[in-house]
Amino acid sequence: MNFLTLKQRLARRRNKNATTLDSATDTRLGDFLNESHRELLSEVGMARLRDDILTFATVASQQRYAVVEQGIAKIHRIWETTNDHRLKKRSLAWLRETDADPPTGVPDYWIPLSSTQVAVQPADASEIFVKSTAAGDTGTCRIEGIITGGYRRTASVTMTGVTAVSLSTLITSFIEIDKFYLSVAAVGTVTLHEDSGTGTELARLAIGDAYARYLSFLLYPTPAAVVTHSMDVTRSIADMSQDFDEPLIPEDFHDLLLDMADLKELTKGDDPDRHRLVEAHRVKRRNEFREWVFGGGDPEDGSDASGGSNLGSWFPAGRW
Repeated sequence: MNFLTLKQRLARRRNKNATTLDSATDTRLGDFLNESHRELLSEVGMARLRDDILTFATVASQQRYAVVEQGIAKIHRIWETTNDHRLKKRSLAWLRETDADPPTGVPDYWIPLSSTQVAVQPADASEIFVKSTAAGDTGTCRIEGIITGGYRRTASVTMTGVTAVSLSTLITSFIEIDKFYLSVAAVGTVTLHEDSGTGTELARLAIGDAYARYLSFLLYPTPAAVVTHSMDVTRSIADMSQDFDEPLIPEDFHDLLLDMADLKELTKGDDPDRHRLVEAHRVKRRNEFREWVFGGGDPEDGSDASGGSNLGSWFPAGRW
């Protein structure tokens, strides 16, 4: 069921006109469904319904990397097939104790850092520019950061669509950007650049976003060449906003979302008798859903996994 159908069915449960929902009711029911969707997929063990694989390419002599956080909640592991190995996860403290001046080579470790609002910081003291792929982006863009000397400054500008515009012609020495956002959601893809509208891209906002967020990490040793890496990630839970959006759970259990949202509506309406009936059905369907997620299929203990050979075809299978 899509978002519209879920709202209509929830409305019918509440004896409301499902054909023409008034704006307030439509918004409230939609909020309850999205809250329920997040609660369900955030339960222990449910992250497997959001597991995915992404790839990124290293850049020679670049140690720091970032992936867009709007679509990714967590990075689990990183590996690459060019040199056939998985990178080990370490802390920033470990890196500093191990090697304060990392060499270049084939990365063996990855070090998670904080969430940031730019993928790349300016290479030097720079003037910052913003532009869009859509002429309709004419809202206000704002950045906050540090300029030469360690002083904190903010800058803002009214965007002019596809034509790049400086955030401030009076501030040309930004060395670090820690905030980048728009007054209204982006109509096109909005990008932030150093030095000019064609300079190095520092960050980007996808259509519909107003605030940039990235998950950043370091590689050690610093990559010496371009190599495609893969990462196992857990996708973030995006709110359903368009009528044709669908939940990230199997359709056979969409009624569980209806129960959870219905309970929120019943709590608001203070209907304890019906609340007990719906709660009993919710518990039953939640147990059935968890059995569907965790039950059946191949065992996951990995006891019979050899992992293949890393020594070539003339040697026995296994890792050595």
